[in-house]
Amino acid sequence: MTGYRAAMDSEERATLLGALTTEHYVLQSAAGTAISEAGNRLTSFILAMSSSMVAIGFTVHDENVFWPFISALLPLLFGLGVVTTIRLVETGLQGLMYQQSIARIRRYYRNLDTDHAAYFGKYSRHDDPPDTTEALAMLGTKKRPEVFSIATTAALITAAIAGIGTTLLVVRVVGSDALPIAYPVGATAFVVLMFSFFRYERVRYREVAD
Repeated sequence: MTGYRAAMDSEERATLLGALTTEHYVLQSAAGTAISEAGNRLTSFILAMSSSMVAIGFTVHDENVFWPFISALLPLLFGLGVVTTIRLVETGLQGLMYQQSIARIRRYYRNLDTDHAAYFGKYSRHDDPPDTTEALAMLGTKKRPEVFSIATTAALITAAIAGIGTTLLVVRVVGSDALPIAYPVGATAFVVLMFSFFRYERVRYREVAD
């Protein structure tokens, strides 16, 4: 009876190990898909920005064309940047959750055989909680991973668009004599948007990491 139970336990363990291995591959594939989507979205946004800058260059010599064009283009780019930034935050969170799940599976691998646990080494020296710290180590930092996320790149460009647009709006309404006022107003808009972005992203990361 004892031998039969041991055989059953061994079979169940082998089945579990096979299922975990399959899940590991699925999670790696999903994480790769999330990273690929993030890269493609950011690339598309940057290409749209660069093309727009070239188009603006052809209009700067004619105010009758420049102001209507810039008034339509900057809000469009800003909206595209906001959508891209939010989606990049979400793909970053997806990747983090996948890495957390992979970290749990790797912890199971380490516990299978203590003599060979070193082959499934941790990504981080932190031990509490291991699933979160190992996943966060994939992002390069434990305390503020969102600062170095790919979404920050899109947020910086988007906030710059808003700052430039605000500056141009002040100049358009008040006149070119308002440049000493327009620049600080634009810089303030940039800072406020970046602060709001970091606050939003930090809250979203805490929902996953904590």
